Amino acid sequence: MKQQRLLSGIFMAAFMFSANCIAQDTEFTVPIYQATYSVGFGSLRAGTASFSLSKNADGTYTYKSLTKSAGLAALFLNDVVSENSHFKLMDGKLQPLQYTYEHTGKDKDDKETIQFDWAKGLAYTEEDGKQRSLPIKAGIYDRLLAQLAISMDLQAGLDVEDYPVLGHGEINVYHMLRQDNTDLKTSAGNYETVVIARRAPHKDRITTFWLAPKLKYLPVKMEQTEPGQSTFSLVLTDIIFDTTKTENN
Repeated sequence: MKQQRLLSGIFMAAFMFSANCIAQDTEFTVPIYQATYSVGFGSLRAGTASFSLSKNADGTYTYKSLTKSAGLAALFLNDVVSENSHFKLMDGKLQPLQYTYEHTGKDKDDKETIQFDWAKGLAYTEEDGKQRSLPIKAGIYDRLLAQLAISMDLQAGLDVEDYPVLGHGEINVYHMLRQDNTDLKTSAGNYETVVIARRAPHKDRITTFWLAPKLKYLPVKMEQTEPGQSTFSLVLTDIIFDTTKTENN
């Protein structure tokens, strides 16, 4: 499903921007949390998405997302998209260790894996049976981890610059444009948000994001529009932080 494949990248792109914050937290934290989103395609409720961040016994972290078709869409698609990023903190920055992407429920399943070997300065990727290796430097992220890296930089009061992201066997840098800040009301609550928009290279597709400082700059809403296509959106329905496990830097 084209829209489900777009979903895998929407969270990565959500945080690829340069912007000033509405208000900055003075404390740098790794937010241990769980969140759910309602996924829509045009006027159709197409599914649900869940995100979670946990700390492992060895001190590393696991960031997960899972998207499933729901409602009327499930009668035709029955798609499931999962992403996992295993990472650690290194000198106050997030350092990816392993990334997996899997999309099942359609005619041809998609799967991508990335292993980051920082000792050798190489990343090993595999997608659609194709394997390759690429040189990597500190500061690179996988598609899922990029959002958390920006969130934590904003918490720390740092200027957010372009972030290199490895995906589909290549490294790309995304540039985002700041829009007017706005208040947003959802079933999860009312939030003051930073609004960011991104136009896809060589395409008329525009993706817009609403990020809430109150939620450590996690997304409250995401929306993707393209001429001649229905709007694809995600809206926050619930979020829970585990403050007993939130880690200070």
